[in-house]
Amino acid sequence: MRILTVLSRIPYPLTDGGAILSYNTLKFLHRAGHELHVVALNTNKHFQPPEVLHDVCTSIQTVAINTDITPLGALRSALRGESYISSRFYSEPFKRLLLKTLQTTPVDVIHLDHTLIAWYAKSIRQHLAQYPPVVLRTHNVEYMIQERLGNQETMPLRRWYRHYAAARMKAFERRYFSECDGVIAITPEDAAEIRTMGYTGALEVVPAGVDMSIFAPDPAITPLPQTLCYIGGMDWMPNREAMQWFMEKVMPLLREQLPEVAFHLAGKRMPPDVLTYGEQPNVYVHPDVPSASAFMQSHEILVVPLLSGGGMRLKIIEAMALGMPIISTRIGAEGIAVHDGESVLFAETPQEFVQAIQRLLETPALKRHLGENAQRSARENYTWEAVVARQVRFYETLMQQSS
Repeated sequence: MRILTVLSRIPYPLTDGGAILSYNTLKFLHRAGHELHVVALNTNKHFQPPEVLHDVCTSIQTVAINTDITPLGALRSALRGESYISSRFYSEPFKRLLLKTLQTTPVDVIHLDHTLIAWYAKSIRQHLAQYPPVVLRTHNVEYMIQERLGNQETMPLRRWYRHYAAARMKAFERRYFSECDGVIAITPEDAAEIRTMGYTGALEVVPAGVDMSIFAPDPAITPLPQTLCYIGGMDWMPNREAMQWFMEKVMPLLREQLPEVAFHLAGKRMPPDVLTYGEQPNVYVHPDVPSASAFMQSHEILVVPLLSGGGMRLKIIEAMALGMPIISTRIGAEGIAVHDGESVLFAETPQEFVQAIQRLLETPALKRHLGENAQRSARENYTWEAVVARQVRFYETLMQQSS
């Protein structure tokens, strides 16, 4: 199959969930023998030489773009009634490149990777008389992230702006989902919300996957006793919000009730306020770890105290593949095939987190039980080979409908 993949950024290095999802989709489609042509925005925030993707695609073209958030940009978008979150990813030069590529390169399907570039589905419809099916791969229902962040915000002005941004983003998603021939949601919860928003076209749920060759238990690694860990990109607001809550609400209780327990936090692009967490007792901050797999296996328990966000937490399914015990909020584990007490422990309040931590540390059999069930679920549901095969079947269905 010949696939044109349109990217909102060059997904490299693999230091956050979005990059991991996009890169591995390319990698395993390419490995399965499909012809992949990539056109990508190359954002200043995540700027990379296009050559980093040469091993996972047939060809790649890029257009540089500045997506920095500025007060003037926010004002202009507000005056136009647009979503500022998405308007930063619109580029006339990129639109021209995309249309030219479609006019000169035969492809069977167009894959728009991320809601933020749904703009270009309308451009394709407006300017081309004939084109293959246009499929949008969502990473989240974007408006829900802003809405949940707003619900947790305590400062009135910030709370108002989060809800304003959510409303604008929701209008954008409603408008541009309808320009696509098919939409791929990452979780059943996201798919249900997309239907609630009014989308009536073809819709498929395709989760993220885990590379079992990378996230395989290493018998040479022994977890540090009585340690918790969390790993995630600290430039993503829900991760920072989760860590602030955990530091302010959970760690004081933990130090009081389980004083021997240490917490290890890892992630790229840590801002100064996150780095200062390492000044607290029993907290260790790791701004850059060479291997997420080795880091997680070096600790006894993964905690995922997310309060907002959307989509799917890749670090959970990676920890599942490693057979790690996991304590998460329900939002954190949303859309993942886990069950409370069987393959994960759910906790919502600070005291529930401390109780779950104590329960696992005092009950090795429960730790093994959770880890074994989680690992089995990862193997059954989240190998990249199975995920990509499911995505290709959706492409084929749309191609048959359009022929």
